[in-house]
Amino acid sequence: MAEVVDRFRQGMDELVRRGARQGEAGLLRRQIAHRFGEDTAERLASQLDRLCGPEGIAEVTDALFECGTGEEFIERVRMG
Repeated sequence: MAEVVDRFRQGMDELVRRGARQGEAGLLRRQIAHRFGEDTAERLASQLDRLCGPEGIAEVTDALFECGTGEEFIERVRMG
């Protein structure tokens, strides 16, 4: 029984982490669209969904504030 409870908790933890990542990616997409336009946000949507961890999110957030154009932003995010 304890094994079932542990697996359930692990599954729930993973769902929470996945949901948080999706929420962060959605928020970033919205901010990108606001700053650089919907086209830029759409071009990066799949990459945002694959962001790994806080470091990736921090890098994209920094680029959002530091880049002057959508093209510069896209290039920087794609280069990682």
